[in-house]
Amino acid sequence: MKNSKSSQASSLIWYFVLTFGFSWLFWLSPVLSSQGFFTLPIPNMVCVIIGAHGPLFAAVVLTFKLAGWGAVKQLIRSGFNLRMTLGWWLAIISIPFILTGIAVWVNVVLNDYQPDTTMLTQPLMIVPTFLIMFFLGGSFQEEFGWRGYALPRLLTLSSPLMASLLLGTIWGVWHLPLFYISGVSQSFMPFGIFLPLTIVFSIMFTWFFQKTKHNLFSALLFHTAINTALSLFPPIEQKIGGNQMALTYLMIAYLCLSLLLIAKEFTFWRTKLVSN
Repeated sequence: MKNSKSSQASSLIWYFVLTFGFSWLFWLSPVLSSQGFFTLPIPNMVCVIIGAHGPLFAAVVLTFKLAGWGAVKQLIRSGFNLRMTLGWWLAIISIPFILTGIAVWVNVVLNDYQPDTTMLTQPLMIVPTFLIMFFLGGSFQEEFGWRGYALPRLLTLSSPLMASLLLGTIWGVWHLPLFYISGVSQSFMPFGIFLPLTIVFSIMFTWFFQKTKHNLFSALLFHTAINTALSLFPPIEQKIGGNQMALTYLMIAYLCLSLLLIAKEFTFWRTKLVSN
């Protein structure tokens, strides 16, 4: 058992090293370009999108090293397991849209925020945007790593709550270079709000992952719903000094929901799992 724990911890360390190394290597050039050191011959977003595959890259490399291509294929297939009950489908998709919509509405009422309503006035864009977000907006690139590789191993070493807090913090810090790349939405966000938001997101990811019997597709679907909701109800003004309060309200909304879930099933959150 001790050797198993040591092996899991070692594999997690290697996963985080490879993930950060791959992503930050590709993000370094647009960071330096955005700070005026030189001019990139390609758009910043090309490097941003390639670098976002760091979690997927690390998960595939380590899974192959541990168990071969069969295990890699199984990991990828698990991300497309659509067999969830209708209730979980509805919850995973609807919660981000409801909470993001409420956060933006509160900011409109309290601070006279004027959100970008482009997608609201063109609802036919929602489904294509959802698909783009699934394959290029973070879900496919990230969740095979964060929730497909790292989370199950963290759950064998700690409670669901501690695993969520640790993974959410690391996940948030992984995004840090994006805050220094011009043209990226994070460059307009306060990192002091973004980091707590990734932590409360992480709690929700773990909740859905556990409740759907470790269905990895729940993570890809939730990540996609989050990013699509942020496009439908933009919580930030993409300009320096813009109104970003809706992001704070969104973090508070997810925090309240997470605290309710923890209070509802406290034993669930403090019980360490011994197997996947």
